[in-house]
Amino acid sequence: MATVRICVCGDEGTGKSSLITSLVKGVFVTNKIQPVLPQITIPPTIGTPENVTTTTVVDTSALPQERANLAREIRKSNVILLVYSDHYSYERVALFWLPHFRSLGVNVPVVLCANKADLATDTTDAQVIDEEMLPVMAEFKEIDSCIRSSARQHRNVNEAFFLCQKAVTHPIAPLFDSKESVLKPAAVAALQRIFYLCDKDRDGFLSDKEIEDFQLKCFGKPLSEEDLVHIKETISKAYPDAVTPAGITSRGFLHLNKLYAEKGRHETVWIILRSFQYTDNLSLQETYLHPKFEVPPFSSAELSPEGYRFLVDLFLLSDKDNDGGLNDSELASLFAPTPGLPSSWTDDSFPSSTVRDEAGHVTLQGWLAQWSMTTFTSPKTTLEYLAYLGFESSDRSNPSTTAALKVTKPRKRRRRPGRVGRNVVLCHVLGAAGAGKSSLLDAFLSRGFSNTYHPTIQPRTAVNTVELPGGKQCYLILDELGELEPALLENQSKLLDQCDVIAYTYDSSDPDSFAYITKIRAKYPHLEELPSIFLALKADLDRTTQRAECQPHEYTARLGLPAPPLHVSATWSSIQEVFVHIAEAAMDPSTTFPRTEEDLESKWMSWGIALGAVPITPEGAPGLRGNLEAWAQPLCPSPHPLSHNSSLALLRRLSATHRSSQTAPTIMFVLPPPPPRYSIPVAYAAGAANGMAVPIIETNNVIKHPEGGCPLQVGEGTYELVDDLHLATPPPHPSEAPIVNPNPLATVPTPPTSGVKMSLVITSNNKSPPNLYSSSASAFDLRSIKESEKEGRRSESESWSYVSAPAFGEGNPALMIAPVKDGLKRRKPKNNIVKSSSSFVSRVITHESCTKRLADRNPDGLFAFANINRAYQWLDLSSPNKEEPIAKILFTKAHMLCHDVNELSKSPSHVDIVMGSSAGDIIWYEPMSAKYARINKNGAVNNSAVTHIKWIPGSENLFLAAHANGQLVVYDKEKDDALFTPEVEDGGASSSKALQILKSVNSKNQKTNPVAVWRLSHQRINSFAFSPDKQHLAVVLEDGTLRVLDYLKEEVTDIFASYYGGMICVCWSPDGKYIVSGGQDDLVTIWSLAERKIVARCQGHNSWVSAVAFDPWRCDERNYRFGSVGDDCRLLLWDFNVGMLHRPKALQANARHRNSITTGAHQLSRHRTDSFSNRKRSDSNRTEKPLDDEVDNLRHPVESRTLTALLPPIMSKEVGSDPISWLGFQEDFIFTSSLEGREGHIRTWTRPREGVTNESRADLSSTMSATGSGATAEHS
Repeated sequence: MATVRICVCGDEGTGKSSLITSLVKGVFVTNKIQPVLPQITIPPTIGTPENVTTTTVVDTSALPQERANLAREIRKSNVILLVYSDHYSYERVALFWLPHFRSLGVNVPVVLCANKADLATDTTDAQVIDEEMLPVMAEFKEIDSCIRSSARQHRNVNEAFFLCQKAVTHPIAPLFDSKESVLKPAAVAALQRIFYLCDKDRDGFLSDKEIEDFQLKCFGKPLSEEDLVHIKETISKAYPDAVTPAGITSRGFLHLNKLYAEKGRHETVWIILRSFQYTDNLSLQETYLHPKFEVPPFSSAELSPEGYRFLVDLFLLSDKDNDGGLNDSELASLFAPTPGLPSSWTDDSFPSSTVRDEAGHVTLQGWLAQWSMTTFTSPKTTLEYLAYLGFESSDRSNPSTTAALKVTKPRKRRRRPGRVGRNVVLCHVLGAAGAGKSSLLDAFLSRGFSNTYHPTIQPRTAVNTVELPGGKQCYLILDELGELEPALLENQSKLLDQCDVIAYTYDSSDPDSFAYITKIRAKYPHLEELPSIFLALKADLDRTTQRAECQPHEYTARLGLPAPPLHVSATWSSIQEVFVHIAEAAMDPSTTFPRTEEDLESKWMSWGIALGAVPITPEGAPGLRGNLEAWAQPLCPSPHPLSHNSSLALLRRLSATHRSSQTAPTIMFVLPPPPPRYSIPVAYAAGAANGMAVPIIETNNVIKHPEGGCPLQVGEGTYELVDDLHLATPPPHPSEAPIVNPNPLATVPTPPTSGVKMSLVITSNNKSPPNLYSSSASAFDLRSIKESEKEGRRSESESWSYVSAPAFGEGNPALMIAPVKDGLKRRKPKNNIVKSSSSFVSRVITHESCTKRLADRNPDGLFAFANINRAYQWLDLSSPNKEEPIAKILFTKAHMLCHDVNELSKSPSHVDIVMGSSAGDIIWYEPMSAKYARINKNGAVNNSAVTHIKWIPGSENLFLAAHANGQLVVYDKEKDDALFTPEVEDGGASSSKALQILKSVNSKNQKTNPVAVWRLSHQRINSFAFSPDKQHLAVVLEDGTLRVLDYLKEEVTDIFASYYGGMICVCWSPDGKYIVSGGQDDLVTIWSLAERKIVARCQGHNSWVSAVAFDPWRCDERNYRFGSVGDDCRLLLWDFNVGMLHRPKALQANARHRNSITTGAHQLSRHRTDSFSNRKRSDSNRTEKPLDDEVDNLRHPVESRTLTALLPPIMSKEVGSDPISWLGFQEDFIFTSSLEGREGHIRTWTRPREGVTNESRADLSSTMSATGSGATAEHS
């Protein structure tokens, strides 16, 4: 609440005192009043804003003798009401009064009042505004507002003082830069945060429902439909793209508030800001950021269920790509309304302190674990960031952010059985340098083991969930202290307050490692008051005797611990049991407490009572004492020397003797090594002996023949599902982070896979799919090539005899293929490797009867190649045993995301395949000879994932790869890799250029890869497709664009945009006239290349569209059939023809007529009788930076749905229960593939044929001879 002090200034005779008297009396006082009125306090009921408690009005005199008193009152005031009444006093406003205020060094708002309006009958209000007020406001920015009044007529008297109050409670200066006519940066930042918080679904738009909720929160009343329409119209007049069917953009929201500030309604902006806890200096209130929250000693703070729910919802909303992890851009967007990452996170090297997926992105499990640790160590930080992120409590009794936290019961150090009521526990890991502490923390976070030793200097923290026996989850924090270890161990109060358990670690293969533990325990005796766990690390190495006064198992027995040290290795999978053991020790501390004097003395008392019942003669007393003293001699030196005459030494001797009798000989407790990972022990032993990375036990493919399941009803008949081939999904490689059993609130981290992608290939050239594309002339003729007797390969002369465009790179001598002596023989490739070996490839598994199967199979049979997670399978779909792969490759460090088969070089004895991985590496593979080579090794050319890959049409060596960083790269499988440096500086060209050529195909430097590099965007390229004329390339990107390239000329010809969201898949019609794409807008879109525009949108999917493909056997010159599959697990078929693709008539607007922006401004201003309080400024002449002319000419605007034809599907069927990732057509079959749970699926439907029964369909499926089938169904 504010107290307003108004200083009324002006020349003598301007009516200052009359204005004050008229305000207080409510009428004009005709009697003569004193020249200077005493100080007056206005009651809150007289036109006072809600947040004003009292208003004090001070009258002043302009006489020279009162100049000191005038200066004193001006300095004490919050706002100045400057009054003038005629031309002379108006001129004095700019010549004396305003410069005088500046000379006094005051910076308060000024309200300019033109009084005695009743005397100026020859001037209108508009003349006063234009001729008097606007010029002086333009010169002096301290003038907040202007008003014309009359004390005699009691006109605008209350309004004048209300403007003064508003200038204090709702100042314009912090919000609006009058000189530039823009909102100030602090106001923009605050309003952008408010927009972010009101955008509940994080789609970048305020929908009508979100605007209604915003209205209720800020103003407490609903927004009418007419007002909403008017707001949208006002915004769209300035920024048409700021209002979309999805809602208002952030730009439109800022423009609306800018209009409020410009038109004098900045109190509306302040109401919005204060509804979101902003102060006058545009910072969040201190009580909101840091509410009172006390944690008693030995208690801890944890997130409440409401707090966890808020953080889970925040994670899911921020995970835009739905990959189960937050990447850097998503984290930056999430923390946009905050000052950035918490400083404690930066100190802990976030995100390396928590759980991440293989791509390095923070999973939901890691997200919740990190916040649990932050709440445990610094609850004030959690409360502060919950306020920044917009946490709203559902508990009306506790509306602050403290509702997201709870305080645990005080922890008592008890040695009797009992569990602590905590869900987050802290463990300090102590041990000598090189003991393996860092490897222990890496194993806790499921990181790979590294043999390289890196000494820990700075403290390191790791947090993860641990599942306790019984299924309860808790968060365990492991803390490696580094150089802060001495300081923390000396701080006894902090150590005992925060730490729940200490893990003492030593290297079981280092004889000097354990001595460090005994040394620090002797140096810091208060460590005895904490539960303790002893870990013997590096158990996979040879164990050695420790050079210590006492061996580890004897030492722990001496301390009275229930078990000797646990012998484990970070390379064993059983290491996870250690963390369960640590968490159990923290949750039930009585099980791991070292024995103390109090415990032993209490037991000695019971022993004394028992001994007191035995009569002892004086003669027997010395003997008994001698025996007791003998027992009191320790077996080994105690960590803390004790007197032999004490009862404590006696009891320790008795208990040690009792344990030695039970446990002799001493048995070391060792966690078992991981079990064999092969089902056959011999194979396991052979793999381990050869130093191979031994994978986990694998399963085999299984084929099922569903009866009457999932038929596809189409006009021509029914497509029957005849096969469902279940592909065995390889488990994670031992070098990969295993998938940990997650917290119920967490998600399972999934590998960076794209599902199951396939290629269908017939190596013979007897049949081809219908070719609707025809060319009038050919640029070059590929002659029939005679097979080399040694190589046994032949070209596909029939399919590629004539093409309509020159070969890629033709004309560059550096790319010319060296001729051979016999021009008819095929040249031997450089990478014809006899046998390949690479750590990137784990194993190549070839079927034991591979040679016989290939020799006996039908040459017209159908091959299938499928990449599924970490494996790549080669299947023979024409074989009766199609579920048995001919060959399978397992990869070590990456997943294969895409692949392609070279149509030019394929033959019954040779197939060229390229595969793109999530690590960026590319594998060339020849399955017949089991040879392979690695291209772009370790990201030498491009280190981002390969999202799509294709052989360049008409080339045996060149292929095109799309990378996740927005680059298209042309590789030559016969060239070596070299570290790539752009020949044209990356980013040197304008960022708005449609295509940046970082290396041209016409470059003379073609000795090594890459052949060419083109950058389309800085966002992910999802897919691309070559046109049938072998000249154009259609590329779809994550930025929501479809780009058509003439890749022979290296230029972009068209850029189309999706309705919203990124585009995922693309294909060409067989005749090359149309492009079909699908994406995140759940739509399939048809584009006409000739008309350069969209011709139809296909609506039928309920989620993202993952693949589209044309059915060439159902297409002719006018009619087309294509299919689509998506994340909604549905398969859709579509038919269209040229006549169907017409545009509907545009809907006629029947909205009522709106006034111009000038009249519309009245609705944005405060309605007062004859008030001129609206602040007017000249509009800014600044405009946005124009787009590059080249790009602007290529872009085609997004059309509204009402202007585009909608095409319904002819068939829609849900297939399975998981997203479908691929679709392909053959003459007799339709294929789909998906990744469901832990196995892939390849489903086969037979086309409807007259006279074909279910039995004959089954026979057809079992043979799948592919007679009359096409050559290839390209994977999307």
